[in-house]
Amino acid sequence: MSFFYVLALLAAKVCLVTAQTYSNCNPLNKTCPADQALGTNHTWYFNSTVDDTIWNVTNDQIYYTDEGANFTIAEKLQSPTLQSNFYIFFGIVESHVKMAKGGGVVSSVVLESDDLDEIDWEWVGYNTSGVQSNYYGKGNDSSWDRAGYHYVPNADTEFHNYTTYWTAEKLEWWIDEELVRTLNYEDALGGKNYPQTPSNIRYGVWPAGDPSESLGTIEWAGGEINYTAGPYTMVVQKVRVHDFHSGKEYEYTNHSGSWESIKVVAGNSTTVTELNKVPKETLAEKWAKLSTGAKTGIYVAIAVVGAGAASAFIFFCLKQRKSGRLEHALNDAKWDSERTEMDNFQSEWKQSEWRHKPRGYQPVN
Repeated sequence: MSFFYVLALLAAKVCLVTAQTYSNCNPLNKTCPADQALGTNHTWYFNSTVDDTIWNVTNDQIYYTDEGANFTIAEKLQSPTLQSNFYIFFGIVESHVKMAKGGGVVSSVVLESDDLDEIDWEWVGYNTSGVQSNYYGKGNDSSWDRAGYHYVPNADTEFHNYTTYWTAEKLEWWIDEELVRTLNYEDALGGKNYPQTPSNIRYGVWPAGDPSESLGTIEWAGGEINYTAGPYTMVVQKVRVHDFHSGKEYEYTNHSGSWESIKVVAGNSTTVTELNKVPKETLAEKWAKLSTGAKTGIYVAIAVVGAGAASAFIFFCLKQRKSGRLEHALNDAKWDSERTEMDNFQSEWKQSEWRHKPRGYQPVN
């Protein structure tokens, strides 16, 4: 095994681990840049490439089809992930998802804050009739008893609506518009483990059953992943996100990590500006905006141009026909002239021949 191959595997391993739960700057430890807010309510359909000023592919590659965004593991340690550039400060995230089927494969929807507050939906690929809900506060994973387990029929072949409803007081998980779990603020270690800071949204699938993972992770994922039996694909059809605050940015005013410390900076967010951009009009849309008079004028102009073109074509045809007749007449006249000349030549030649023949000569017929 080459040195460069080992480096590639290590880099892939780092991406695998950090694809969905990481922070570029933790405001519990230092002063960090403000987070770009969503500041509105919007629905995205993932049957075409998403705007990279709003969503960012952070790992591997995502394929878009009429059905939705495909997150596929086709090779060792692939972990395709899509992340929002915007954050929400409490709100609703509604995700229409088909999980990836396969032992050792985990599909997930994660809300993650800079100080590692976390809200999860997770599907382990060996169980196609269930989903797990989970949460963490400030990256505290000292206990593993927070997961909820919920029945979902045909989770791998049918889209289901998995919704998170999140406020400062409580956190709710809904499946197909049915409430399946509630977490109150005080029930999360008196609020210390309650997710409460601005979070972005991350969709992805990862090989939790890769042999490089810990034994506990591999067992949770349903055993080691069999890469040759793949590919394994999670599909996200559409997403609705409602930010409960409206503003430009979310700023941490201290290192406490409490929701009260978050300042909502007034103004329009980058995401709102992008969403409000007027798309370029198609010709059909431009035509629809014209008045009846303008449309009539265009029709008349087209008719005049068409009539002119038709007249020019007819004139050309008549001219060509007339030219053809004249040429034919000239050719006939030339032929008649040449014929007359030939007849005259033959007549003169015969007379000359008779004059030079001896007396009594008779031509042989």
